[in-house]
Amino acid sequence: MRVYCETYGCTMNRGDAELMLGQLAAAGHEVVPSPAKADAIIVNTCAVKGTTYRRMLRRLKELRNSNGKRVVVAGCLPLIDLASIEQIGVFAGIVSCRSVGEIAGVFERIAREEQNVRTLTQALCEKPTMPKLRSSEVSAIVAICEGCTSNCSYCSVKFARGKLHSFDTRSILSEVEATINAGYREILLTAQDTAAYGLDTGANLPELLNSITSLEDKFKIRIGMMNPRNVKPILPELLDAYDNEKIYKFLHLPVQSGDDGVLEAMRRGYTVENFMKIVDAFRERFEDLYLTTDVIVGFPGEGEREFMHTCELIEKARPDKVNLTRFSPMPATDAARMPQVNGREMAGRSRLLSAKCCAIGHEQNKRYIGRVVEGLVTGPGKKGGHTVRLPNYKPAIINNAGPGEFVNVKIIEARPTYLLGVKT
Repeated sequence: MRVYCETYGCTMNRGDAELMLGQLAAAGHEVVPSPAKADAIIVNTCAVKGTTYRRMLRRLKELRNSNGKRVVVAGCLPLIDLASIEQIGVFAGIVSCRSVGEIAGVFERIAREEQNVRTLTQALCEKPTMPKLRSSEVSAIVAICEGCTSNCSYCSVKFARGKLHSFDTRSILSEVEATINAGYREILLTAQDTAAYGLDTGANLPELLNSITSLEDKFKIRIGMMNPRNVKPILPELLDAYDNEKIYKFLHLPVQSGDDGVLEAMRRGYTVENFMKIVDAFRERFEDLYLTTDVIVGFPGEGEREFMHTCELIEKARPDKVNLTRFSPMPATDAARMPQVNGREMAGRSRLLSAKCCAIGHEQNKRYIGRVVEGLVTGPGKKGGHTVRLPNYKPAIINNAGPGEFVNVKIIEARPTYLLGVKT
């Protein structure tokens, strides 16, 4: 069959799409670049927040009622809200994020004209050892673990990804080495919480990083999101591992709220002080740290006082980038049963904080004007030119470059979320 996959959500979801398409290609199916050319469409769903969750259901309705193509629902949604999928109608297949290793068998049955082929809760597969069809010629997504050790009161992803399952260090190293030998120059290490790696096996993230950076050749490593709760015990060793020039000086550390009472209600497992100690330690070690954080506005129990605490934290931490989300309750979570914040108040807070984050990000970026730095060209820019990732993963847009090149770039202009440069 001719197969097209549209993917939503996080880097791990994108990695799962590469894994599913790799297996289907190995089984003899043809992967095509658009839905119009496909016999079957995989919708690799995300349901991390309410807006995305509702978008997924709308998209499934559109595909179910439009062109009569075979539609396979994949990703996190089947394990978060299967009932809502079933209400839309019967699909050719449903595959959860825990059963992506079964995708070839599902398509074999669909090719025999079966309907409603399901595989939802198979045992977790060792993703680093499985074939993948990469979506980039420069960047390779490598999953190091799946699931997490947390129990956040608002999170529905835990219903999909489950408890922590760390992949074998040797398998991860083999995948990284194979991608480097194949010409990839950027390794995107991903997980629900990369700092949790090895808590179930006796390994740990710093040791894994040291093993990867010992591999030969010139390449860069981006470390994915880390929960502050699990960074605390490994902080000294993690800082030492980050010293290696192959690792981007990039830290994605979600704080979610600047108020300890709200953090406790979220069941995040750390305090504002814990978060700032980690940020300060990284900033002291790495002057050009690129700090990204996540903030939820309007979580149940957040009043004006609690919101101002978040604003004060953002002023203090001065992150380069903030992923700002208005709280929306997800099915079957404890937070969905808490008294909710007024929507109009939430919207006003979100606008105020968004403007503050944008201004801080712009100020942070202005510090780079006039610098000449080496960066890796990772691909085309969304609005033209090419994206270059600086040594801290900050994006700069330049012209006249080839994907996979390491180039020297002079920064000439700063925007709130990216830089403009010229190749020197």
